[in-house]
Amino acid sequence: MRPDLSITPLTLASLKTHYQSGDFTPADLMAALREKCAQYQDHNIWIHLLTEAEQQPYLAALADKSPDDLPLYGIPFAIKDNIDLAAIPTTAACPDFSRVPAQHAFVVDLLIKAGAIPVGKTNLDQFATGLNGTRSPE
Repeated sequence: MRPDLSITPLTLASLKTHYQSGDFTPADLMAALREKCAQYQDHNIWIHLLTEAEQQPYLAALADKSPDDLPLYGIPFAIKDNIDLAAIPTTAACPDFSRVPAQHAFVVDLLIKAGAIPVGKTNLDQFATGLNGTRSPE
């Protein structure tokens, strides 16, 4: 069953409790998040929102685990688009700069090994120059 994101707190403790009690699964949460994120497409939040197929390997890695096995089991996280997620383009908000990394950035790899699931790559000012995010390539 998909969680109601308007009333379900997305805290570590709350998600662990919901997973342990079987209220919903990480796949259910990711589906609800993809649906919610799609509602804000015109806000230029995401440079690349992962599809269900792109999230599948991360969900499959949790199949034989439980919330007690991994400290970040089923916890969603976003990645700024100047940090690598394997097989997903990294653009630093400049489409002409786009490249597809073969491996995750070290910190992303640590999060995934701890059970976290990437939601997507978030927008930023081109090349992370520190402006305010209002100029988007999308």
